[in-house]
Amino acid sequence: MREWTEKKDSQKEQTHTRFFLSSLCTKDKSRAAQAARGHWAIENRNHYKRDASPWQEDRHRHRRPNAALNLALTRNALLAIIPFDSGQPLSHFFELYHRHPPQALTLILHARPLL
Repeated sequence: MREWTEKKDSQKEQTHTRFFLSSLCTKDKSRAAQAARGHWAIENRNHYKRDASPWQEDRHRHRRPNAALNLALTRNALLAIIPFDSGQPLSHFFELYHRHPPQALTLILHARPLL
């Protein structure tokens, strides 16, 4: 169980509770907490890359479910091969590959996913 208080407005303070189900022993609380936090680790690491970029994933609603799934798969693949270790934001890579299409094709055809 996790409890937290949302304080957006001093007049409207809300308390939230999350419950997690697990087959772990109740004595091992730290392992259970680690598993709950770890579940969202990948999403938390990549969300800013997706939403603070021209993709603006949180704003888009697709009428056809397959379109949304195909875009998500394509974006996940691109996030796996773009070399973020240089410290540049996703918008930098959009601009770079937009200006240099052969470099973008080289990235797609020869890159190995960063794990």
